[in-house]
Amino acid sequence: MSLLVFIDLVQIDREFVNNKNFKTKQESKVPFPLTTADKEILEDTDPNYRVLNIAVNTFNESGTSYYHKSIGGYHAAKLRRYQDLIDAHIQTNIQNIMTTLRANPTDSLLRVTFSKQGVLNMLNTRYIIFNKDASPLRNRYALGNAWFVKDVKTVRNADEEIKAVGEINPGYTAVIDERFKNQLEGFTLNSDASGTIKLIDYKPNHLKYESNSTAEQVAVFSEIYYSKGWNAYIDGELKPYFCTNYVLRGMRVPEGKHLIEFKFEPSVYFTGEKISLLSSILLFIAVGIAIFMAFKKKEL
Repeated sequence: MSLLVFIDLVQIDREFVNNKNFKTKQESKVPFPLTTADKEILEDTDPNYRVLNIAVNTFNESGTSYYHKSIGGYHAAKLRRYQDLIDAHIQTNIQNIMTTLRANPTDSLLRVTFSKQGVLNMLNTRYIIFNKDASPLRNRYALGNAWFVKDVKTVRNADEEIKAVGEINPGYTAVIDERFKNQLEGFTLNSDASGTIKLIDYKPNHLKYESNSTAEQVAVFSEIYYSKGWNAYIDGELKPYFCTNYVLRGMRVPEGKHLIEFKFEPSVYFTGEKISLLSSILLFIAVGIAIFMAFKKKEL
C-alpha cells in the first residue's frame, strides 16, 4: 500500500502539481514588488486614505490591496450595495478620469475632472495610479475620513438614493432613505464653518474620531454602512447611526467636543464564544466523570 501511494504521489500527482506551481520562500515574502507609484504613495504620513488603480483591471486584481486601502480589488463575495455603486457610478467616474488623461491634460484640467467625481471623492480616493512606473495622481478633492454636511436630502427608496448620489456634491449634501428620517426628527441643521471632525485612531474593528463644533451637526463617515455588528458610541454612550449616500455611515453629532467611536461587536460572534466556552466546560466535566468512573471500577 505504501509503495502504491508513493508511486501515485511521485509519478501521477507531479503531472498536475510540480515545481512550476511553487515559489521560493524569498519570492513568497514579497508577492507584489513595490512599484514607483506604490513607493510614492507610501511616503504619505497619513495612512488613512484610499487608492484607485486604473493601470490594471480595477475590480479584478488584488495587488493594490497588498499595500493600500483600495477602492477596487476582487472578491467572489461582495456587498451588494457596493457592487451597485460600482455599476452605477464608480465605473463612470473612472471612465471620466481616463478620458481626461488621454487628452494630455494640464494640472488645472485634472483638478476640474477630480472635482466632479463625487462618488470617488466621498470614498476618500486620494491617489490614482494610472501607470505603475510613474508618480500617482493626487486628488485634492477627496473628502477625508469624515466631514460635516450643510444639507440633508431625504428620498423615498434605494433607487432614488443611488440616483441622487450621482447628482449631489457629497461634501455639502447627504442623501438618506426616508426609513432613517426618524433619526433626524427635531433636528435643525446649523452650519458651522469652524466645526471639525477627524479620525484619530484606526483599527479594522475599532475607529475613533474627534469632533468639535458650536452647534449640532450631521456627520458623514467614509466607511461602509453595515448594521449587523457595527455599533456607534459618543463619549462611551451607545448612539444610533444611519445609512447615507447609499453605502456610507451618517450620524447626528451634538455640539461641543466629543469622542466618536465605531466598534465591530457582532452579537452572533459573542454568543458563539459563550456557547463554545460552555461546550468546552461540559466536555471537560464529562471527561472528568469518565476518568472518575473508570478508577472507581478498578477499585471495585
